[in-house]
Amino acid sequence: MENSNSTVGQVQVFQYDSEKPAFARKQAIVSTASTTTEPLLVNQYPEMVEYLESIERNERLKFFPRLTDRAPNLEIDDVVPPPDTTSPTPKDGDTVVVADKHNINNDNAQIASRRHEGLKEFSLQLLTTDIQIPPSLYYTNITTLDVSYNELSTLPGISSLSNLEVLCIKRNWFNQLPLEIGKLRNLRKIDASRNFLKPNMDSLRLKDLQQNLTNLQILDVSLNQKCRTADHRNYIQKCLLPLEVKVSVTVWQEASNGEHNCIGSSAAERDATLLRSQLESWGTVNLRRRLVRDFGQEPTDPKLVDRAEVMERLLRCYQMEGLLHFGDNHNNDNNPDLNLGLGKRRIVNIDGAPVREELLQEILTELREWRGNGKRGGSSKNRERPSIKAECYMILRAPVEMEEGETSSRREKRRHKKMEGNKKLWELALQAMKETDSEFATRCSEIAVTFGFTGSPHIDRQNASPFYGLSLGNFTEGTGCVSVECSPRIVAHVNTKNRLGRVDGRYPHWVTSYDSSQERFSLIYYDTLSAYQPPGPAIFTMPQT
Repeated sequence: MENSNSTVGQVQVFQYDSEKPAFARKQAIVSTASTTTEPLLVNQYPEMVEYLESIERNERLKFFPRLTDRAPNLEIDDVVPPPDTTSPTPKDGDTVVVADKHNINNDNAQIASRRHEGLKEFSLQLLTTDIQIPPSLYYTNITTLDVSYNELSTLPGISSLSNLEVLCIKRNWFNQLPLEIGKLRNLRKIDASRNFLKPNMDSLRLKDLQQNLTNLQILDVSLNQKCRTADHRNYIQKCLLPLEVKVSVTVWQEASNGEHNCIGSSAAERDATLLRSQLESWGTVNLRRRLVRDFGQEPTDPKLVDRAEVMERLLRCYQMEGLLHFGDNHNNDNNPDLNLGLGKRRIVNIDGAPVREELLQEILTELREWRGNGKRGGSSKNRERPSIKAECYMILRAPVEMEEGETSSRREKRRHKKMEGNKKLWELALQAMKETDSEFATRCSEIAVTFGFTGSPHIDRQNASPFYGLSLGNFTEGTGCVSVECSPRIVAHVNTKNRLGRVDGRYPHWVTSYDSSQERFSLIYYDTLSAYQPPGPAIFTMPQT
């Protein structure tokens, strides 16, 4: 369980963790952040972390005087008593929650549990503490093994549990079922919920299950993010035929009425002034956690409380604190639609680093020539990121050196052609970055070039580290800022007009409103190829006084 005395920056790292891009999760399984040579962001910017934590705490204490620190990270399993486990083998359909680990010391034990112990590695020796019989004989007595609520990704030696009937690996780090699972021929139930499994032959070892586990009756892969549709469930069941296996997959369309589960199909369709829109890019796990940790609510059961209800409860909490307002049309409405409430969280204002005036003028000239030029990628008809609301959107990627004899793919050829038409723009933009942050300039893998970027609250899940933003044009100073959520009650407005502002885009962020008749270009500098850097604070410059 996470320490409730964590700072905001450290807490946000944990919040984001469940939404890491696939490459970052894979790195986390192989190694931890502590093995990287570069200091963590929370350690590089301790003053910023402390500042954000202190103002978030002050806002929280106004309504929760006892929450001097955030509440413990409890989930429904932590507060609901487990079912009766007097029977050594759970009945079909029961949730597998087995006895305390001390039960394994009984010579006739049939249930072995190492749940909720923070285990990162598994070995059979963990099951043989103080036993009075040979381990090999003891292993054959085990019919239920529960290693849920740990950080495991493998179970070496599990084939020695030859009479195992129930295996619970719930809430771990498995991206594949255990390698030796096909040798457990007596298995009847596998609870692999809340992992990182995928609906394919390799991840679920479907061939091994189908050919060897003839007694298998239940396979629970619910709340695995990639196993989420009825088609996934049907595919798994088909692969297991002729076995008749009950496959559990979380299909949110079936688990709820679907209404208000999400608003808008993409960030481009969401009104960034609405608090609901600002929160929408968070995953449901993070929203549930926020209800508990930041608003003192009881944990919610994912099988009973869907995303729409979680969001409604969260918005009501914000409303009670005065952080959700309604326009004049709703002043006399006793039951307003919470989804239409305006976000009124505390705002801190940040200025980016000024860019040299002569360089700005050269960049702006190039941008004006780029806009509307279809050959250069500036056409409004072929925007490269339609999920973002912008008149023009183009991505330039850093040139890749080809080895001798290596041939380019069609995609690489298109990228090369686009870069040829915008080489001067790329060089000018990169020069601005070199003069501001020369180290980041070496890591910049792509630059998004936009015109008319509006609103669009979203999270950049492919970023390896924070990004920089620069905006140019005749739009009014103080408008068209990059806005980013720093903590549940704090939002920063980063002024990027003629300035390079650094923001961690792995938190919800958007562009604040500006006069649409005015001109606003932007350059967004991304690092997507470096070693993954866990998020820390959302901003890196102390606010204006």
